[in-house]
Amino acid sequence: MKNRQIFEIIGLLSVIGSLIFVGIEINQNTAAIRGATQQEVSYQISEYYKIAIENERMAYISYQAMNNDISKNDLDIADYQRFMFFAMIGFRRVENVYLQYKNGFLDEDAFDRIGMAFYQTPLVREIWDERRKAFDPEFAVFFEKLRDNE
Repeated sequence: MKNRQIFEIIGLLSVIGSLIFVGIEINQNTAAIRGATQQEVSYQISEYYKIAIENERMAYISYQAMNNDISKNDLDIADYQRFMFFAMIGFRRVENVYLQYKNGFLDEDAFDRIGMAFYQTPLVREIWDERRKAFDPEFAVFFEKLRDNE
């Protein structure tokens, strides 16, 4: 009878030890996923900036937009389309950060690194108003509150 109790105690300690090990592994895996997610967001930002770096016209239009010196009517169709797609990349990037935040992989401070001033410009706001329906309504409300500092 005494041997049985010893085996049960050993079994119980083994189960507890296994649960502790699994908990540590899950914690390490979560940290790795968060790190990879933050790295991917940084990569997306780099790729986004790279578009303006490599395209002189896009850089110029972005500069004008950031200084409120341009509207949709000031652009020809091709330049407007290019800039609209550029802005859409940005909107999707913010949406990705939002989804990663919503799923618990990023903290709220991730939104501090978005570069919200770009999304607050009149030209980009106009594009957002035209394209808002292409996004999930929940994200759209969140984005507008974030953009408008509410």
